[in-house]
Amino acid sequence: MNLLIEDRQRGHELNVQRLAGMLMLMAGQLLYSGHSWADTWQQGVSSQVSTEYETNPAMSTANRGSVWRAVFSPSYALMTRVGENSLNAGLAARIARASNKTLSPDRDSPSAYLNWLRPSEAGNFGLSTKIARMDTRDTGGVDATGNVPVNSTRTSRDLSGSWNKELSERSTLSADAAYESVSYKGSGTYTDYSTRSGGLKYSYIWNEKITSFFGVSGNKYMPTAGGATSSSVNTLLGMNWKTEYLDWTVQGGKSRVTGGSSNTQGSVTAHYTGQRTQLTLDAGRTVSSSGLGAYTKADHVKGGWSYILSEYSNTGIDLERRKNYSFGLTTAGNTTFSSVWLDHSYSPLWRMRTYFSRRSNQGSGAESTSSNVLGLSFSYNNIDF
Repeated sequence: MNLLIEDRQRGHELNVQRLAGMLMLMAGQLLYSGHSWADTWQQGVSSQVSTEYETNPAMSTANRGSVWRAVFSPSYALMTRVGENSLNAGLAARIARASNKTLSPDRDSPSAYLNWLRPSEAGNFGLSTKIARMDTRDTGGVDATGNVPVNSTRTSRDLSGSWNKELSERSTLSADAAYESVSYKGSGTYTDYSTRSGGLKYSYIWNEKITSFFGVSGNKYMPTAGGATSSSVNTLLGMNWKTEYLDWTVQGGKSRVTGGSSNTQGSVTAHYTGQRTQLTLDAGRTVSSSGLGAYTKADHVKGGWSYILSEYSNTGIDLERRKNYSFGLTTAGNTTFSSVWLDHSYSPLWRMRTYFSRRSNQGSGAESTSSNVLGLSFSYNNIDF
């Protein structure tokens, strides 16, 4: 059985390498073919260099220790139009090195994507593919909560398609389908899996401020190493309300999982934009697939505030709390994250940021742990060169 699992993992790694090679080859062809067939094309490049000090990267009560870390994050994007077709591709990486490899292992986290969109009388049709490998603790969502091992890595590969068509001046129908494969390396009790999903969504514009929508979707969860599969069916009803300064979205519905009861899910999001201030809020409950095993329910609250200090500087605060449950409503783990930052732009291309963040974890029946990060970063961003 172990040999079978290892063979499958090696097969996943080969698929990642092949797909990354195809993406880079296609991006290169788009770049060097130039104006011979492309109507318009645009390139963008960015990079960020950071140095930071973290007090407890292992998030451990017994093996506490601090590290200095250096991070380099380059990225490249290419956008082009060929007749009615829009293509964009991108490559990125996050390269991290730390003073203590045991507490904070070296990381090389690449990602790549390729998107295609074509409008027609039958509707707008799009295809997307993406691969990404990163520290499990940095992925966000359910997998990143609780005491995540420092050497745990998550690799995802997905292929998705979408279609939407205006049925009238006020109504729109859209559909989507996706396949995703997720695998893990390092310590931790994560399960490699793949999912197949699809759904339909109908939207209706009541007036210039209010839009309502209704959606239904399905998802099938399949463990890579074998075992029982499970499925979920979801319904969602919501409304979006826009004013001059405020944008609200309220949605709610049900999720029914194979062998489980029906679960309520939904969210409230708000975005306020003033002359110098921006506020964001996102609170709700989601049911989603994860490496923790099949489907997991999570409550989350996120908030952000930013303020323009001057033409060149702004500051802000970000807060987040996530709490996970099994379907028996037993706490599976929760995470609290907070951050304060200050940005200063030296030019339209160059920017510096200083930041301080704190992360706290509480696993089921485990003692709480926390870690603080103090950092400084310099970034370069050129969206058209």
